[in-house]
Amino acid sequence: MNKLHVIGAGPGSADMLTPEALSVINSSDLVWCAERNDALVPEAKRRPLTPFGAAMDEMRQALDRGEKAAALLSGDTGLYSLLPLLVKRFGRENVHVLCGISSVQALCARLGMSWQDAKIVSAHGRVLSKNALCHFCRANPKTIVLLDGENDPKWVRDTLREGGLGELKLYIGEKLSYEDESVGPYEDRKYDSLSVALTVNEQPQRDSALSGIGDEEFIRGKTPMTKAEIRARVLSLLRLSPDSVVWDVGAGTGSVSVECALNCPLGEVWAVERDAEALSLIGQNREKFHALNISVVPGSAPEALEGLPAPTHVFLGGTGGETEEILKKLESFGRRIRVCATAVTMESAQLYMKLLSGYADFSAAQIAVSRLEKVGRYNMFKAQNPVFVFAAAMEGEI
Repeated sequence: MNKLHVIGAGPGSADMLTPEALSVINSSDLVWCAERNDALVPEAKRRPLTPFGAAMDEMRQALDRGEKAAALLSGDTGLYSLLPLLVKRFGRENVHVLCGISSVQALCARLGMSWQDAKIVSAHGRVLSKNALCHFCRANPKTIVLLDGENDPKWVRDTLREGGLGELKLYIGEKLSYEDESVGPYEDRKYDSLSVALTVNEQPQRDSALSGIGDEEFIRGKTPMTKAEIRARVLSLLRLSPDSVVWDVGAGTGSVSVECALNCPLGEVWAVERDAEALSLIGQNREKFHALNISVVPGSAPEALEGLPAPTHVFLGGTGGETEEILKKLESFGRRIRVCATAVTMESAQLYMKLLSGYADFSAAQIAVSRLEKVGRYNMFKAQNPVFVFAAAMEGEI
């Protein structure tokens, strides 16, 4: 069987095709390409690349007939392209890949910048959360984002402002390589869907995961809050990953939600709370810490949990007497879920001991903390209420 030639088309104009790519296009019997690249392929040999499944079937048939077939992919084949799907379908040994000039290269060249220190991400037909975008822009000296009609330059600008990064320099490359291309600082106007954004952060925060936030940093009101020393233990027991999906049930002021959100910047945190004042505080703390990956869910568990995405981690800060029903809900997912819970009464502690001790990796501890306080001319340690902390892992495959 002939090999399938996979060609990087470059940003779009014919003069950005490499000579090797042009030679393979001209010598191929059939070339599949996206509509915007039609001008790069003679009409007689041109075939539509979408729907992609049907296109791959046609490529297979052409190769079986002994014809020379090629797939022309926008930009560079190695940067957010369809190459992995073609390799999976035809096998790595059966594809011949020709790299192209990416929009990343073109934009940085126009701006006179290097890109070896850039984080490259895509919102072009892909899910890129606001919080993930802010995380990358906060942690890297340069972040380059491939955009589309929905996730456009204005979306980037607004997201940066919402995430407390509105001061970052933002450059846009629009219709790169075409006659009407535009490159420069962001302007408040409508951009074409063929756009790329680049942010510059002269003081990147390399370690963007935060923990051990002081209690005084949170907006509190009269709502009870999980204190710093307990939060530290909870975060340790949860063992979060950057892309964790966390449920914080009985979220209170949102202090645990915030620390979880900052430690899983590519994930999601769902803060479930029934008290109106507490819901307001969660929203205020979400805004203060720019934790855009926190979603506030009003209502009581387990009813309020319906429709939420399956969690990888759950913190039970208050269950309203529905602990057993909540755990049954978690069991129904049939996957491994890390669960951590706190209790301040003996009755709640006994219930958690009974319900969680049968799961894997069970642990329990009572934490008693005394804090130093100034009393007149003297320093004294004042005892805080002791807190029981439980953790376990529901078995199953994630």
